Amino acid sequence: MAAKILNFLKIFLLSPYIKAIIAFFIFFVGAKLIYFFLTHLVAKWTKKTITQLDDIILFKVKSPIFYIIVLAGIATAINFLPIPTLFKEITSKAVISIVLAISCYLIAIFFNLIIKAWINRKKAIVGKARNESLVIISRKILNLIIFILLITFILSLWGVKVTGLVASLGIAGLIIGLALQNTLANIFGGIALIVDGSFKIGDFIELENGESGKIIDVGLRSTRIESFDKGNEIIVPNSKLVMSEITNYGRPLIRLKMIVNIGVAYGSDIKKVKQILLNCAKKTDRVLKNPSPQVYFIEMADFSLNFKVIFWIDTYRKRLEIQDKIISSVYEELQSQGIQIPFPTRTIYIEKSQ
Repeated sequence: MAAKILNFLKIFLLSPYIKAIIAFFIFFVGAKLIYFFLTHLVAKWTKKTITQLDDIILFKVKSPIFYIIVLAGIATAINFLPIPTLFKEITSKAVISIVLAISCYLIAIFFNLIIKAWINRKKAIVGKARNESLVIISRKILNLIIFILLITFILSLWGVKVTGLVASLGIAGLIIGLALQNTLANIFGGIALIVDGSFKIGDFIELENGESGKIIDVGLRSTRIESFDKGNEIIVPNSKLVMSEITNYGRPLIRLKMIVNIGVAYGSDIKKVKQILLNCAKKTDRVLKNPSPQVYFIEMADFSLNFKVIFWIDTYRKRLEIQDKIISSVYEELQSQGIQIPFPTRTIYIEKSQ
């Protein structure tokens, strides 16, 4: 009786159908265990971290990972079944194709989340509206690249020659690249500006040509600047901007150095003039206390003693207003103290003819 039972078990276990069922069962149980591990143990750990990125990634990938393992179990089980080889190959390729699709989906999710998190950190540079646009554009480009790679892999798996397709895509890409050379240069320039973080929206900058203004938008093709002097909008292509020398008055601190030149008449008390100029700078609103204003006697010119008043302010838009207040205050104070402000004079000698 025992021998019959053992023989039955031997025949039963050697059955290809039983082997297929056992193989699938092992993979299914393994998938369940991994899903449980990700859902409960790993999820508890991710909740303790500061960032929400790992929680989102875990939420997105746990189900696809489960289905990949189950599909691997199905492919393994099919190999044990006594079915035609051709049917096995077709079924195996179909399962692998599905696994590739799910794997590409996981890769797309991972990189999309990473890019979105990175762009969100650059929100101060590009602004909220532009930030959302960049996320959408980058997601579409990445998804297109992954989709092309997926189709290429699947076609290659099914025996379709993809050399011609890859060559055609390469030629098409070269033609498009040449046709859109300037546009692509501006796009890569915009990406470089965002990555480098040289400035952000709201910063006050000065360009190489002397134009200055506030950054109001950083796009993929161009950067928009609100001109300080003219009040209009300057649109600068990113490819040109990334190669230019830019002065950013918002880095490292929002502090702008101002210089005012003042001339007084010869014979004026130098110490008194310096004190008047210093007091006028210190009492003017929006002039920073640190660094403190400085006054220097710099030149004995043709018709005046020249002084330089140096001070710092924390706002760009009111620089002319602050400068006006200081010059007006200096003029009134010098007048009240009896210190003359000279004007250009010329002495002409006329030689009388004999």
